[in-house]
Amino acid sequence: MNMGRREFLLTAGLVAAAGAARRAEAQGITFQKADLTITSQTGTHRFTVDVATNESQIRLGLRHRREIPPDGGLLILQSARAPGRISVSTEGVALPLDLLFVAHDGTITEVRPWIPTNAVRPIVSTRPVSAALQLAGGTTVRYRILAGDKVVGGGLGGS
Repeated sequence: MNMGRREFLLTAGLVAAAGAARRAEAQGITFQKADLTITSQTGTHRFTVDVATNESQIRLGLRHRREIPPDGGLLILQSARAPGRISVSTEGVALPLDLLFVAHDGTITEVRPWIPTNAVRPIVSTRPVSAALQLAGGTTVRYRILAGDKVVGGGLGGS
């Protein structure tokens, strides 16, 4: 059976992802979990996400994942006392993502659906925020999540 280029790349990506997971585990990089809700025009939607608060966790991000559950993702938290522009890189990430930038009060300030995977150029918030939330690609469209909607949990929105 002859493996096509696409199948080869997919297999190589999965092998690399498994290696990244083992390296993260060996380096002791673990993530806390947080329960979040996002209230949009279609209702309240619950998520359980990993929380990245330090540079090692942020650098690793979702790079080692083989999948993102429909109710999962990664919350990158920055200091609530000193919000700033957040830069999110998808270099090495093979999964489709939606990206939300969130103020400390939980207000979603920007929604970026279907951000490019494995992009060298990072995506930067247009204004100071306290968090970036990465969800499985298509989540923001499915739930009609828009700027102005609210996130509660994980230290956001008064939680």
